[in-house]
Amino acid sequence: MLSNLIVVKAGGALLTDGAALRRVSEAVARRRLRGERLLVVVSALHGVTDELERAASLALDARSGLELVRDVMDRLRRQHEAVAADLPQSAEVRLRLQPELDAIERLLTGIRLTGELTPRTRDLVMCHGERLAVPLVAAGVLAAGADARAVTSEEAGLVATGSFRVGACDIAASAPRLSALDHELFDRVLVLTGYYGVNAEGDVVLFGRGGSDYTAGAVAAGLRAAGLELWKDVPGFMSADPREVPGARLVPELSFDEACELGLYGARILHPRCLQPLRGLPIDVSVRPVADVDVVGTRLIEQRPPGGTPGVVALAARRGVAVVRVQGAAMVNEPGIAGRILTAMGAARVNVDAVAASMTSLSFTIASSDANAARHALLRLHDDGTPGVEDIDVKEGAALLGVVGDRVAADPSLAGRLMARLGQLGIDVHLVCHGPGDVGLSCALPEGDLRRALLALHEEFFPARPREPRHARSA
Repeated sequence: MLSNLIVVKAGGALLTDGAALRRVSEAVARRRLRGERLLVVVSALHGVTDELERAASLALDARSGLELVRDVMDRLRRQHEAVAADLPQSAEVRLRLQPELDAIERLLTGIRLTGELTPRTRDLVMCHGERLAVPLVAAGVLAAGADARAVTSEEAGLVATGSFRVGACDIAASAPRLSALDHELFDRVLVLTGYYGVNAEGDVVLFGRGGSDYTAGAVAAGLRAAGLELWKDVPGFMSADPREVPGARLVPELSFDEACELGLYGARILHPRCLQPLRGLPIDVSVRPVADVDVVGTRLIEQRPPGGTPGVVALAARRGVAVVRVQGAAMVNEPGIAGRILTAMGAARVNVDAVAASMTSLSFTIASSDANAARHALLRLHDDGTPGVEDIDVKEGAALLGVVGDRVAADPSLAGRLMARLGQLGIDVHLVCHGPGDVGLSCALPEGDLRRALLALHEEFFPARPREPRHARSA
């Protein structure tokens, strides 16, 4: 383990403008000037990854692609130069940004001229958000009084494997290359691009949405860091989304499985893959508010001690869900039909979330944006005469609500309370599913009923704390 090395992840939500970047940079500098060794993994500025993905698709338009590319480049240039303008060395930073902006424009122009957007090119376009962000953050840390240097994933030696857009970091291959940065971390803060690595062929491979969280976990594991800190604009994990449930409370401690399950159900604190590389390693993991990064908001532990009482620790929810139901009497006598249906979803690039089955039906949830692709894939199975695929129903306008806690799915009383409370409200539950490891119980319900379901279930599982009795004053 590298003595007192802390890997920090600062996401795009913290990098909205010059003032936000200054807040992050000053927090990093304070910690560095105290003698801590810091490697900071950053995401693209807020909204930039979406902008780049949209630009790559717009560039395919042969008629208006040139104008669309110019508009995108103007917005990207203005956004990054506005942040740079708040820095003392703004002219120097602008010079650092220009080659990356030029590279994006060349890539988009190439897409427009060839009329082709390959997965390789898409990944290469989208990684530039992080490449634009790191010189800005490094310059901000320098301006705040601590030495810092921007480092790309290529320079750090992050080795990627797997397919474009959803690759993984080969930590064993990356570790020796990462260790070459160790000596420099004694002298300065290193600010590293998140979100991507480079494969054996030299191609950029993205680690998927939320990939900067995953990068931070992989780097912390590869360097055997003392700690991983995820800096957020919220205090930590909450018992529910405070925008939906004003009475939500801070959750001081979660297991890795609980945190991952909350991420899968829609909590946007960390990506579920972030913790995967850290299992079995003695690395302290915490979520901290950027307003005071000395405060641990939520501590994440690999697993809870055995013998504890099952209980709900938090609720999470995701809107924009569709519920798919496939029915057929022939299912009961057709081995492997569920596998064939789910394989068809995979072939259609449709990600399946919660799954529930009976003898004659299979139900599952997907993103609403994938509803048409799922419907067409299932209709092909039906038209091919696949036994058991008789009735197909794809219901959009749903939400997925998760109840998370140690062994909640193994406690029938908790499931009973969940269903009873929703029944009292007259909410139609489309599907109920146990999560992995008994730490999650989810249900799909109409999106329009989500907020009142969350309010009621939060009241059920997190009742208001009773007030302490007021003592009469002595005479």
